[in-house]
Amino acid sequence: MSPLSSISAACRVAIILPLSTGTMRPSTSVLIVDDEPAVRGIMARWAASLGLEPRQATNADEALAAVNEEPCDLAVIDVVMPGQDGLWLANKIRQEHPEMALVLATAYTSLLRGDEDVVDRLADLLVKPIARERFALAVDRGKRWKKETEAERLWEATLLRHLGEQTSAICDEVRRRVEAGASEFDALIAIATERTGETMAHSERVTRFAVSVGREMKLDRRQLGRLELAAQLHDVGKAAIPDAILNKPSALTPSERALMQRHLDTGGDILASTHTLGELADLVLSTHERFDGAGYPRQLSGQDIPLIGRIIAVVDAYDAMTQQRAYRGRLTSAEAVGELLRCSATQFDPDVVMAFLSVLAKH
Repeated sequence: MSPLSSISAACRVAIILPLSTGTMRPSTSVLIVDDEPAVRGIMARWAASLGLEPRQATNADEALAAVNEEPCDLAVIDVVMPGQDGLWLANKIRQEHPEMALVLATAYTSLLRGDEDVVDRLADLLVKPIARERFALAVDRGKRWKKETEAERLWEATLLRHLGEQTSAICDEVRRRVEAGASEFDALIAIATERTGETMAHSERVTRFAVSVGREMKLDRRQLGRLELAAQLHDVGKAAIPDAILNKPSALTPSERALMQRHLDTGGDILASTHTLGELADLVLSTHERFDGAGYPRQLSGQDIPLIGRIIAVVDAYDAMTQQRAYRGRLTSAEAVGELLRCSATQFDPDVVMAFLSVLAKH
């Protein structure tokens, strides 16, 4: 059994449960930011009556200085204030103190239009005038948001630690198999197949299509050879991803998705540790870049993305879309082609898309 196979949903519950009972300070601190003294005063009294530790700030600059000196658990921020407004402050706190729960308060909800990214990450939104019961509910939601965020961060740290351990274990296993007479390529393929058989079956399909596209685009023999190897190993980093993430039957959380994206860096690290496959690391890292520069991990764009990476990106997306997943249905070939065309010149190289469509037509 893989060292990570035991990191299951049950393990995650075990990690989270202690946080729900003991990670907050006995007295939750609440920073109330409002330029009106009467409003600050009444909310401070409400907070104290709820057993909380209220602090006050009259504007965004004062509030930011306060949390930089001594972070709070929760901030209740008025949107309309002299100087920098509450949206600016919420963004700054989110960047510098992402563990703080944020509640915005305003009488003008129309001011929040166009700032959905801020609103989506709030613990709550209070519409003035505010009743005491509604304030208490917002504080409760803020405390719950903070606990869940801390639990998510601990879960992410646990997964990252195990990812590093598994990556080292794979590199060590490759060396052992090479010492026993295997080639580095055969050793890696065997290890990845043992750990992620379905992923490697996907890689085989991607390889067949990618080589056909390479021939369609008149790649020379050396380029075709590198394309074939890179396609076969483009997902090798997933062998180090914990089973709890790789086989999760529902959509990934943002932190889980970020960890999944690290399979590229992990794959690059594994390949770079070998003597014969190191040149493939850069190609594997390029397979999730976007033609418009909005991809990862290096935000390359256009012709700066290696052609081999651009080819694998198109074929990889097509195969992923046409396969059944536990959390979504499969697309038909026609529907997947429609998506490739829709994303041509943004996500995908249009020349590669057209070459792939030519290959599909021949098949």
